[in-house]
Amino acid sequence: MISGGVFVVLTFLVLALLRVPVFIALGLPASIYLLVFSGQPAQFPINRMVRTVDSFSLLAVPIFIYVGSLMNHGDITEKIFEFADNIVGHLTGGLAQVNILTSLIFSGISGSALADIGGVGKVLITTMNEHGYEGRFSAALTSASATVGPLFPPSIPLILYGILAEESVLNLLVAGALPALATVGLLMVGTYIICRREGYSSNETRPPIRTIVRSFVIAFPAIATPIVLIAGMLSGLFGATEAAAVTVLYILFINVVVYRITNIRYIWSAAVDTAKTTSTVLIILAAAGLFSFILSIERVDVQFANLLFSVSESPPVVLLMVIILVLTLGLILDPLAALVMIVPVVVPPLIEVGHDPIHMGVVIVYGLMIGLLTPPLGLSVYLSADIARVDPVEVFRSTVPYYVILLTGLFIVAYIPEISLYLIQFT
Repeated sequence: MISGGVFVVLTFLVLALLRVPVFIALGLPASIYLLVFSGQPAQFPINRMVRTVDSFSLLAVPIFIYVGSLMNHGDITEKIFEFADNIVGHLTGGLAQVNILTSLIFSGISGSALADIGGVGKVLITTMNEHGYEGRFSAALTSASATVGPLFPPSIPLILYGILAEESVLNLLVAGALPALATVGLLMVGTYIICRREGYSSNETRPPIRTIVRSFVIAFPAIATPIVLIAGMLSGLFGATEAAAVTVLYILFINVVVYRITNIRYIWSAAVDTAKTTSTVLIILAAAGLFSFILSIERVDVQFANLLFSVSESPPVVLLMVIILVLTLGLILDPLAALVMIVPVVVPPLIEVGHDPIHMGVVIVYGLMIGLLTPPLGLSVYLSADIARVDPVEVFRSTVPYYVILLTGLFIVAYIPEISLYLIQFT
């Protein structure tokens, strides 16, 4: 006879593959289990869902979403782009390198891959196409560079991992910084090789120092946002949730005082967008809490651990099997849904064989972000293709070299934990 835990997991997978909304795919089988098989009162699933989102740390999610919305409605994106163009535009494939650097800077504000594409993707892709880059390549590169967003603080997926795994959100945000920078380095080297092979040129002239300095001075207040964020957390001045609030105040300050944005209607528009996005995230997370509760009482994590350990108890082998699982689920599931499903199941056996849970958070989120580039789901690719107005299939083909680059980065981060854990010693 099929166990309750297996029933819940299989039903979720079937509903997810049928493209049923994620919160229904998570909450429906869990509620059926509790009401039908466990005989719990009707209010129990709702109470459990409310308890999941009743978290102080979770306040950081809507606030960071608001930060990204403020950036999108302001005039900061163009200033970041101009500075990045002056710095790396003269390199081979100059605008492609600008794409990567701009994504890094913007990711320090948005915390989301899709927000990164939505915020700066149109500017990046349009400008690249106007300078002779093929639309499919521009879209593929934008999708790949956006994977940095969920790693570099503030990272919404890492915040959610911390809540699900009951680990320090502050340590997770700090741990993602160096892996994000390492990934940027790999992307820039790989893009240099691709652009050299495809014959994409650089800017005709390198801008004079005066122009570079001027663009830096103009863009610095925006560029300093992640610096303020990381420095504040490392110094202990504020935690992750407080950091989100400080970032909002900082963005509003530079918009009004530095960039002289006097039309404040964008503040309300950003708030409306944030409310819509936050409601989607929170209802999924609430259903996810109910789903995770079922997995815990059914001891699915123990069953999974036994399955892993029946193959090998070697830490590197166990980690490899978990990475394969993460990458596989990333092919077919929304990253948030996959995160909810994976964390309660895989983290306990990883800890049991000696892996650090903070490091594992970075690895799991990294792996799931690669899923945003892979068919059939490939949300980043579809969004970039829509902006570039090209066939998503062509974009998927152009993304293949970046699969190799990002997989290389994933395994480097996974098997060299010091990259993730180095900065934590300063918190």
